[in-house]
Amino acid sequence: MPEPQATLQITTPAQAAALLDFTYGARLLEQFLSPCTASQAARALGEPANRVAYHVGKLARTGLLHADGRQGKGTLYRAAAQTFQVPRDLVRMDEPLTLIEPVMREITGAYARAVLGWQTRQDLGAPLGDTHLTVSLGATPAAGEPAPAGPYPPAMRLRAVRLTPEQYRQVQAALDQLLNELEDGPAPDPAQPATFVLMSFPGHLHGP
Repeated sequence: MPEPQATLQITTPAQAAALLDFTYGARLLEQFLSPCTASQAARALGEPANRVAYHVGKLARTGLLHADGRQGKGTLYRAAAQTFQVPRDLVRMDEPLTLIEPVMREITGAYARAVLGWQTRQDLGAPLGDTHLTVSLGATPAAGEPAPAGPYPPAMRLRAVRLTPEQYRQVQAALDQLLNELEDGPAPDPAQPATFVLMSFPGHLHGP
C-alpha cells in the first residue's frame, strides 16, 4: 500500500471535483488523516453509513484515499496526502459560481427547510389566530435567558465591521476554534444536531 505523500498534485477533473465537493470532499478526507473505516467516518460525522461509504469509494477511485489494511470486515482507508494542490485550469477560477453555487444552493435549501419546519411547529403549538413572528433589533439573547423549547430555531446574523487584516484572521481563528471545541467535545443530553455556516469576505454585501 502506498505511503501518504506530504503534498499530492491533482491531475484530473474527476480528482478536482471529488476534492472540492463541499460536503464529501476535503471535509470527509479529514476523517482519514489516520486510518479508519467508512463506517467509523460516518459515525464521526453523524451521517448515514451508506451515503458516506459511497463517497469514500468515490474518493478511493480517484486516488485521494488509499486502502490501508482491514479492520474486521471493513477496509481501513487513509488520505493520500495532507495537502492537495489543484491547478487553476481544473477549478475554473474564471467562473467561480461553478464551484460556489452548488454549495450555496445546498446550504440555502437546508436553511429554508429548517425555517419552514420551525414555523410549522410554532403554528401547531399556538392557539388558533395567535401565531406571530418576533423580530429583535440589535440584540442577541441575553445571558441567562431561557433556551427555546423544542428544536432550535434557525438564526441568521449579518454584520459588516471594520477590521485590520490581523483582526480578520483572529476572528476567523477564534470562530474555528469554538466550533472545533463544540464538535470534539462530549454531547450531553438533550443534545441535537445543529449546523453553523461561517462565511467572511472583504467589503460590504451591497458595495465595495
